[in-house]
Amino acid sequence: MAPRLYMFDMDHTLIDNDCDVSWKHFLARHGLAPASAPADGDRFFEQYKRGELDLDRFFEFQFKEFIGRTEEEMRKLAEQHFEEMVRPKMVPQAVECVQSALNRGAEVAIVSSTNSTLARPVAAAFGIATVAGTELEMIDGRYTGRLAGAYGLGEGKLISARSLAKKFNVTLDDAAYYGDSINDRYILTAVGHANAVDPDPELEKLALANRWHILRWRTAGKQTND
Repeated sequence: MAPRLYMFDMDHTLIDNDCDVSWKHFLARHGLAPASAPADGDRFFEQYKRGELDLDRFFEFQFKEFIGRTEEEMRKLAEQHFEEMVRPKMVPQAVECVQSALNRGAEVAIVSSTNSTLARPVAAAFGIATVAGTELEMIDGRYTGRLAGAYGLGEGKLISARSLAKKFNVTLDDAAYYGDSINDRYILTAVGHANAVDPDPELEKLALANRWHILRWRTAGKQTND
């Protein structure tokens, strides 16, 4: 049976981009972050890929420009970031997959470790109404730069998936997830329809061992392990 709930990773799955990285490039371009921010962001991304991300230092760095700003201020910046840095990198095969799921009447959501402020413009462009991203704390209508709840990486995505399944009254066996990173292994193992999208080497090994679908969206659009 077709999945009743489709959940998609965002960066390097729906889009050929990492929004945490491009966000810092965007801010530096507009004089809203130091000129050193892009290089610092690239270093954190390399740590992430190696599974060595120092979360406390990353959070302090990544959310610095949120501090003291309102939701409306950040929404406008996030939309400008999307138009300048992200829209050209929407993956055509991902657009088709999302639209197909929506046309079948399935529930569709983005499940990402990227903060929801940056994720919402991406979701809107794909026609996705539900975003389960990292949420940031607000006090008196302004961002503090701290998390509000769990960070949506690794096992944190599985927490989000369970919450979405409960919200839509489905089981994870009736759900699909599409992701590219070994960090997605927890949620991919839990769902009934696992899809590794242009997977990193570690995830590809795991996908082959578990006979998960492997999709080549950013290359030839080929699928193996049907």
